[in-house]
Amino acid sequence: MLFPTFSFLIFFLVVFTGFWYVFRTPVSRRFFLLAANFVFYAFWDWRFYFLILFSSAANFGFGLLIGRSREYIHRKIFLILSVVFNISVLGFFKYYNFFAGQVNSLILSLSAGKGVEPFLLPVLSVVMPLGISFYTFKAMSYVFDIYLCKIPSSKKFSDVLLYVSFFPQVASGPIVHAADFFPSLPESLAAGVEPGSRPIKFDRAAALIVSGLLKKLVFANFLSTLVVSPVFSDLGSVHSLDALFAALSYTVVIYCDFSGYSDLAVAAALLLGFDTPDNFHRPYASFSVTEFWKRWHISFSSWLRNYLYFSMGGSRFGTGRTLFALFFTMVLGGLWHGASWTFLLWGVMQGAALAFERLFKYGAKPSGKLLCVILQTFVTFAFTVVSWVVFRASSLNEIGDWFKALANFNGTVEFITPLVCILVVSGILMHFVPEKIRNAFFRGWQLMPFYIKIILLAVFFSVLNVLGMSAVAPFIYFQF
Repeated sequence: MLFPTFSFLIFFLVVFTGFWYVFRTPVSRRFFLLAANFVFYAFWDWRFYFLILFSSAANFGFGLLIGRSREYIHRKIFLILSVVFNISVLGFFKYYNFFAGQVNSLILSLSAGKGVEPFLLPVLSVVMPLGISFYTFKAMSYVFDIYLCKIPSSKKFSDVLLYVSFFPQVASGPIVHAADFFPSLPESLAAGVEPGSRPIKFDRAAALIVSGLLKKLVFANFLSTLVVSPVFSDLGSVHSLDALFAALSYTVVIYCDFSGYSDLAVAAALLLGFDTPDNFHRPYASFSVTEFWKRWHISFSSWLRNYLYFSMGGSRFGTGRTLFALFFTMVLGGLWHGASWTFLLWGVMQGAALAFERLFKYGAKPSGKLLCVILQTFVTFAFTVVSWVVFRASSLNEIGDWFKALANFNGTVEFITPLVCILVVSGILMHFVPEKIRNAFFRGWQLMPFYIKIILLAVFFSVLNVLGMSAVAPFIYFQF
């Protein structure tokens, strides 16, 4: 069930009505949302919801064991067991076949394929459950935050299951940390119970819905269809300008697709009384890769920082240890996206860039002339464009094909049209709109009479219905 579809609209209207007007106690709302989570996930495959149930139960148990232990060694053992459990589940569904394929290839190459059949690992037909990377990281966050004494262990399994399977976030995040979710849960479940209270943040939710739909249905869908897919499927014959523009287009596509999903997820949670931290903050305006990772997929980058980078020592044990922690944190972050050499290379690129910036103190905002800021921002953006080509590629050969295409000046430029140029330029320039202007527009929206807001939203949805494509492609991060 995709957010920008009629089926999700009907589903959400039922959930919204039930949450605010039918179920009026925290207990009833808790179990109503659990039922909604199951229904939402069942639209993909109801059987895999039992994996979420199993993961939640196991991490609930680990949380209780850690929370009740007073000995450091016992807490450490239970933490390690929880990590092994979660990584084993994630690894089986996401990495086993890749690992088996690489091992089998090595065995066959060393033995020339003779008499090795009994030693080959079986390749399984495993379907990767929707959102497994996201809800596994959420479950791990719950255990980590208990271990770090940020929150106490929950006494209610239903709360842990609600956190792990919360339907606006289960498919592609944001990866809300347990320390942010659980302290506000009682207030969220009790919202609106008192007469006269108006907890629904309609203005912000409406703005996020408009933003999310515009990014996904206009920018991401059109650029994917008109440029990205046709160019990357035929890199051997396209003109160099088309290849370059396809990379720029994908840079806009992946931002608009993923941040558009995040906008809709935050809005859906907000309409149910749950505040969710922002997941993106104008990442292409970053003046360094270090700054980029403070603005891109913030819930994921903060997860890596809080639970992985710091556990490796962070910046507490000298420059060498810091560079090691930065590099391998991003390598593992690349592998989190999937089992492939391209994701590994992408992680290596990000880790090397972060280590380089830390070593030469390049990550700080440049002082002095505006030209230095512009130049450093441009270099960071160029690196980001190339890294997205690596991220998108299905193989290392495809990366090579793209670089070869940059040298192909034969033929004609086919895919750079006025519409594509407008979308690409607009998709990049939206990152450089000053915060003051954004805030001014939002204040103006807040001050409008309610009936004017309804009219404007109706006009927006009507225009979007006319301009939008007939089908909605799955969000890019659904594959992770």
